Order: sequence, then structure tokens, then C-alpha cells
Amino acid sequence: MTLLAKVLANRLKSVMGEVISDSQHAFVHGRQILDAVLIANEALDSRLKGNNPGLLLKMDIEKAFDHVKWDFLMDVMSKMGFGHRWIKWMNWATPYLFLFAMEALSQLLSGARNGGFISGFRVGGRGREGLIVSHLLFADDTLIFCDAEADQLHYLSWTFMWFEAISGLKVNLSKTEAIPVGEGIPMDTLASVLGCKIGSLPTSYLGLPLGALTNLPGCGMQLKKDSGKGCLSGIGNTSPKKVCARLEKIQRDFLWGGGALENKPHLVSWKAICATKKEGGLGIRSLSTFNKALLGKWLWRFANENESFGSKLSLAIRNGWENFRSHSRFIIGDGTRVKFWKDLWCGNQALEEAFPILFNLSVNKDGWVAEAWEEEEVGGSWGPRFNRHLNDWEVGEVESLLCKLHPLTIRRGVEDLFRWKENKNGSFSIKSFYSLLSRDTKPPFPARTIWTPWVPIRASFFGWEAAWNRLLTTDRLKRFGWSIPNRCFLCKQEEETTDHLLLFCEKARMLWLLIFSLFGVHWVMHSSVKRNLLGWHVLLWAKKGESLESCPLCLMWTIWKERNRRVFDDIERNDQDIKSIFLYTFVNWIRVYIEDHTLSLIDFVDWLATK
Repeated sequence: MTLLAKVLANRLKSVMGEVISDSQHAFVHGRQILDAVLIANEALDSRLKGNNPGLLLKMDIEKAFDHVKWDFLMDVMSKMGFGHRWIKWMNWATPYLFLFAMEALSQLLSGARNGGFISGFRVGGRGREGLIVSHLLFADDTLIFCDAEADQLHYLSWTFMWFEAISGLKVNLSKTEAIPVGEGIPMDTLASVLGCKIGSLPTSYLGLPLGALTNLPGCGMQLKKDSGKGCLSGIGNTSPKKVCARLEKIQRDFLWGGGALENKPHLVSWKAICATKKEGGLGIRSLSTFNKALLGKWLWRFANENESFGSKLSLAIRNGWENFRSHSRFIIGDGTRVKFWKDLWCGNQALEEAFPILFNLSVNKDGWVAEAWEEEEVGGSWGPRFNRHLNDWEVGEVESLLCKLHPLTIRRGVEDLFRWKENKNGSFSIKSFYSLLSRDTKPPFPARTIWTPWVPIRASFFGWEAAWNRLLTTDRLKRFGWSIPNRCFLCKQEEETTDHLLLFCEKARMLWLLIFSLFGVHWVMHSSVKRNLLGWHVLLWAKKGESLESCPLCLMWTIWKERNRRVFDDIERNDQDIKSIFLYTFVNWIRVYIEDHTLSLIDFVDWLATK
């Protein structure tokens, strides 16, 4: 019997989308639990912005799976076109049977909406018209949207009685909530019509927030409480700015606090840190940008799933549609999903950009490709329409447009395809969209010199801060309010800055001259640490190889440790000891590269002579 139930369920699954209305989102292939939450939030948001008071009903079905009448289910399946033998087998496909029962309620509510007995909430769309959302169902979790009028609630109460009479399913009004959407609604009067409880926004639906105001204090904690095990990336809306700001503050405090949430100076801007290592950052993702990239999967889904209920809505996530669309292109089929002037489907530019004069003259600037195609007995031709007769100098533009369109034809019965330009295979990926959103022109950064495998991580972070000129030298401490004399702790002559300490101090120049002598190079020092590290990479890459690329970083690390030893331990080493420490440190670093863990300093000098 288990095998039979599985076979029946698999066969039934393939046709559920054809017999179950768009308002139901449970157990139907291609529909997701988040769709219902997303659509409900958008409907509420649209109603609140329109300053038009309304009512949201959260229905509770009493013992939903126990009271369904079997004869009623048989009649419903028969009306849907299922055969008599199949209907007799259907008791084995139990998970889907309840959807058939709730489909009757969905059809009753749709009939009430179409007849004008309940209004629903209107939501605008990217398509040719908006959508009216009157109800959403996920199994027995039901939402109903209507005007705040007693007449509509009276009709709903009759609908519930009719539904109970035919199906055996009773709406538990003592647990049903009537929630006001807007202000100035006489809730006591309206709730008494149904005999239900009065609720309020924000609430929850399917375990996720519904109607939450993201600009309220503490919204982050409320979102965490309401979302359960859900995550921000799974909610089809932009995360609250205060939530992202709070989480990023925790990240910053953790990074600069040495693994603890301590209030220590943040030496490098968070925007710079969120860049890739190649661009001078640490490769940490910006949560706000990453959230936008995650929402790209919804844009991709709605662009490809033209028939889905949610794809007809103008969702909040579509604030980024224009940017998303500019990095996508359409492959024309029947042309019913592609905007003639504004979408990218013909060449490497949208036609509104390639032909701005003709775009301004067009009759319908938001028209679809299919509308610009004129069917003929054999094939067809392109016929874009303009709002006046063309001047002589505009005829040439039209000829160019038609020449560009000539290789393309409308294929009736073939869906338009949506392709992502940032991936070679045309498929969307969050990684590529995040890179696109984070893309920025930045000056060169010596990442290959700093982030090398034979340099200890601690030294690499030091080099990264030095390249950004963000070491806590005396000049920077004074900027943070410290009242201390600014003198270099090594030479005791010049003011201490990052560039002076690591490049021009006499102790640093002593080590620089040493490595110039060892490597046999002649070089003019640059004015900053970053430029010196960049120049060293270019110089040594061809001359001595990547194993020696970390030498300047080792030199700077040695100078920095000597400086701190003098500041905090009051210990000064002589010049010869500083040179020896530098060479031994560098030998230890490159032992990994030359695969000789017994390498001595003399062996290193001999090895260097052979390079």
C-alpha cells in the first residue's frame, strides 16, 4: 500500500498546478512557502501606502484533517476531471486531499471577489495590469483580505457557513483574528459581525513576520523572535537597515576587538574591509549588499516563472529590477514577456538607448515585443508605431532599427527565455550578482605581497594595516586624543609616522640597504608603504621569484616589533642584533617555500647566491 500511495502521489503531483488555483501554495510543484508570506506582505504594504483602510482575517480551521466529508471530496475531484477509478484510489494520496477541499473555499472566495461582494487588496505589477489579492492559503493556514466594511464581513460569514455545510470543515471563529490594516477602523463593531478576536499588526504567518514596520526601534530583535529558524536570506524582502547596521557593528567590534566585542579603534573603514583582498579589503561580505544579492534569486525566479502568482506583483525587491535587468538579456520566443524598448533582447543595448529619438516618438514606451510584430499570411514583419509622421532625417533611424530587427522573428507558442550575462552558462548565481553590486574602481593594492602563504597571518594583517597607513603610530594616537610627544622611538629625531618608521627611519634604512645588497638591486624608495610594496612586487617577480616577495614585509615586521619592544618593554637592541633578527625571521618564513626545514642562515645566503 505504501508503494501504491507513492505512485499515486507522484502522478498527482504533476497535475496539481493545473487543478489547484494560484492562491494555494502548499504541495504544488514550483510554489514555495515563502511565496505566500511575500505576497501577503506586499499586499499589506500596498494597502498601507494607499491610506485606504482594510481588514486582514487570519482564519483557523477546526480540526482540519478530521472533519472533511469523503463524498464532498469525491464530488470535487469529479468536477476537476478525475476519473472514477482514480477517485477510488485517491484515499491513498492523503496529503493532497485536503488541498482539494480547500480549493472549494478558494473558489467560493474568488467568486465573491469577482462578484464584488469582497474587494481584496490591489497590488500594482510590472505586467500589463496589477493584481487583486483576496485570499492566500497554505493548507489550512488562510488569510483573507477585504475592505473594513460590515457588508463584506456578513458575506464572508455566509461563505463560511456554506463551506462548512458542503465540506464538513468549520471555521473556528473563536481563534480567527480580524486585524485592522490602517487607522480609524471600528474594530469592535466589525469583529462582532463574525464573532472573532481582534488582532493587530505586526503579526506572523507561517512562522515569518507579517506587516512588520522595519523602521521601529528594536525591530531586529522582533525579527529574530518571529523568524524562528529562518534567516534574513530566506525572506523575500530587503532586510531592515537597522538589523544590517547592528550586525555589521558586531562584526566590526569583533574584528578590531581581537575576537571580543570590545570598543577599540576601527582603523580601516568597513567599506574598504568589505572589498576583496585583491582590492585592499579582507573579503568580508557587506550584509546589506549580500542581502540585495540574495534577493536577486527572487528577481531571477520571477523573471523566469511568468505564470507564478507572485511574478504578477510589483514586489518590494523589484526596487533593484532596473539594475538586475541591465545585466540580463532575453532570448525572444513569443515576445509576450519582453518590453520592446526597455529590455535587452536585440543587440548589446536596449532599443531605448540605441534609438533614443525613436523611443521618444513611440506610441507605447512600455509596449511588449509581441505588440510590435505584425502577423502576415507567411511569417510576419516588424512594425513599431510612432505618435506622428516621421521627418526625413528620422526615416534613416527607422531603417537602421528595422535592419537590426530583421534577423529576429516571433515564434508563437515558444516562451521567452531570460539569461544572466555575468555567467557564461547564462544561469544566475548569487556570487556573480554580489561581485557585480560590489564592483568599484579602486587603486592598485599590494595584495600579492601581503597575503602570501609563507607569511604568518599576524604579519600579513600588520602589512595590510601599514599599506592603508593605519598603524597606531604616535601621530595617529594623537588624532585619537592622546597627549604624548611625537618622536620616533627608534631614531629619536623625526616625528613618528607609518612611512617614516618603516621606510625612512635610520634603523629601517639600514635593513633596506641590507636587502638591496643581498639581492643585488638598485632602487629608489617611494614615498609610501603601499607604493613600495607595489614596486617591490614588480621588481622582484621577474628577478628573484615569488619566494623573496615577502622580504619587505618581513623587514617592516622586524622594525615594528623592535619599536614596540622599546615602547613597552624598554629594551633596545643594537644594529647587528636587529639585522640578525630580520635575517633569521626571513629564513624561517621561506623555509616552507624551499622545503628545507633545517636551512641555516649561511645555507640561505648560499641559496640566495644561486638565484
